[in-house]
Amino acid sequence: MNKDMNHYYRTLLADYSRRSFARGLVGGAGGNLSVRLPGTDTVLITPTGVSLEEIFPETSVLVDLDGKILESPLGHKGSKETGFHLLAYKIRKEVNAVVHLHPIYATAFSTIGQPLPLATVASRLIFKNVPCIPCFNPGSKELADEVSAAVSGNPESKAFIMQDHGVLAVGPDITTAYYLADLIEHTAQVAFMSKQIKTF
Repeated sequence: MNKDMNHYYRTLLADYSRRSFARGLVGGAGGNLSVRLPGTDTVLITPTGVSLEEIFPETSVLVDLDGKILESPLGHKGSKETGFHLLAYKIRKEVNAVVHLHPIYATAFSTIGQPLPLATVASRLIFKNVPCIPCFNPGSKELADEVSAAVSGNPESKAFIMQDHGVLAVGPDITTAYYLADLIEHTAQVAFMSKQIKTF
């Protein structure tokens, strides 16, 4: 991977990180995004403890699929959720981007511990199913194991809600994964409003 290509993907990751914050899909220093560098076994991931609003090309951390830091221009450590990002890449060879965010409506639905209601025809066609991953502490091995089980056990699923935690979307590129995460939140908003209307 040459330096220009490395910088391109760092810039892309920074762009979608800041978009996620600006879109209101995450707050504080929560959430994490990553991209697999094409033709390699390396992944760029946002760092721990840094708001997605403040991600720039030099902020992200380059790791191998075992989590070893290969490059960190500003000395950051990778996200505490690096473990489940890397498991997703190992399980799904077609996945080249992972987006984990904390949007309000989808996270609220996740507290029920059930799959997300697919309230629109678009969501049913695109997602088919959005399973719910059980709750464990962020950064824990237990959570990584549950994400691994969900990703491998639902090979057709492009997105998941994480109980009491947020959403997870995987895609062939960062643009696709980002818009899948955004669609999860839109679907949750429609589902919530639909339930309110049906009570009239």
